[in-house]
Amino acid sequence: MLGYPDDDIKNAAEIREWLTKQILEKQDEIEKIKITLSLIDSVLKQGSFKTAANLNFSKKFSPDEPKSEMNTLKKIPNQYYEKRRDDEEQTEPRKQVFEETRVIKRLKDNTSVARFHVTSEELIIIPEDQIRISIETPPFRSFFLNRILQGMINKDLDKINQGQLSESEIISYDIITENENKDILNKIQIKNYRDKERINEIFNTAAWVLTRMLDKVDK
Repeated sequence: MLGYPDDDIKNAAEIREWLTKQILEKQDEIEKIKITLSLIDSVLKQGSFKTAANLNFSKKFSPDEPKSEMNTLKKIPNQYYEKRRDDEEQTEPRKQVFEETRVIKRLKDNTSVARFHVTSEELIIIPEDQIRISIETPPFRSFFLNRILQGMINKDLDKINQGQLSESEIISYDIITENENKDILNKIQIKNYRDKERINEIFNTAAWVLTRMLDKVDK
């Protein structure tokens, strides 16, 4: 029986470490949610109310609106684009108002790795000027793109098939590289994130992935 390559074993160990951290964080969030839910239930029990299950909050569609079937996948354009920075600069610049900015730092030496900007329309991740990492460095493609972001796309495609989401609302992302060194990461743009839970998941994942990439470069 053939064993797994050392790189696969190492990547699996790194992913397991990240998943363990995510479980601990989610457990803490769940406990806080349970406490909040308990308080809300106490308030609701004091008066007459209708449960959310009895309220018509479902999205309604026009009878004339065609529902997406299995061929939806064929209708969705490629959600992943790799761009060169000079290609991006040819488009007309537009003003962006950052609603929130976070700094991604490497814990072991407090090195600032990237800036994480949130606008009403998109998330933007920009490595610091001194940080030069290739998009070919693991686990950027294998984990961040192919598992995390593509996983979100797949969930949106399921919602489209169920008639819960329109094609214009599907999450998408652009990977922008430097104009001279096409593999050096310059910017990540993620559109249609839609909710705060995804903001936090993308931030936590990007922080772990970019830190791991930097560690590999520094070796």
